[in-house]
Amino acid sequence: MAVDEQVATEDRQDLESWGRLWQSARRPLVLSGAGISVASGLPTVGQRWNGIPLRTLFTRRRFEGRPKEFFDCYRDWLWNWGRAEPNPAHRALAAWGGRVVTLNVDGLHRKAGSSGCVEVHGRLFELACRQCGLLLEARLAFREDVPRCPGCNGLLAPNMVFVGEPVRHFTTVMDWVGDADLLVAIGTRLDVSPINQIPLAAHRKGIPLVRINRRAEVLVPILVGRP
Repeated sequence: MAVDEQVATEDRQDLESWGRLWQSARRPLVLSGAGISVASGLPTVGQRWNGIPLRTLFTRRRFEGRPKEFFDCYRDWLWNWGRAEPNPAHRALAAWGGRVVTLNVDGLHRKAGSSGCVEVHGRLFELACRQCGLLLEARLAFREDVPRCPGCNGLLAPNMVFVGEPVRHFTTVMDWVGDADLLVAIGTRLDVSPINQIPLAAHRKGIPLVRINRRAEVLVPILVGRP
């Protein structure tokens, strides 16, 4: 693992410790959160839209009670997030090719080429019919204020997990944790249920945990050896 001379001293010390764990691991598992996409111009948690906290807006109750308001926000997200590109952290993980679990809905891991990525909160750039389950491209949201399913006329929604709903593929994720020998958390505090069960399960199995919560676009490529 070659450490760039421009990397800060604090980062160099961490990288040396992380690097030893990474190089000795045979089955690392990466878990990414909003922090990995900051360098791509995307926000972390806590963002507001027209003064409304997104955690309030992106609930099933708000969606069903005020669908036009919801889709006004959603279209803004599509317009702004659609221009985001993977940063060096996403690309390094794609080149590495191992297992990645992401809490993000931005699709940047897939856009970078990660084929083994599980998106536990779904996908921003897909619409799903809540009635028949049909999946459609998100651009349909621009055709009408509150888009309806062309198949059954049911209400469409982003193919995402609303706040308070169960995450997806969690059984697969926990199976992956059981098979891992190193857990690398990038851009997430791992403090929201049920995601907070992942580091606990890793700890019970004696799996080391590496946390990268700053400058992922610099540190991740160095760690995984894919600059």
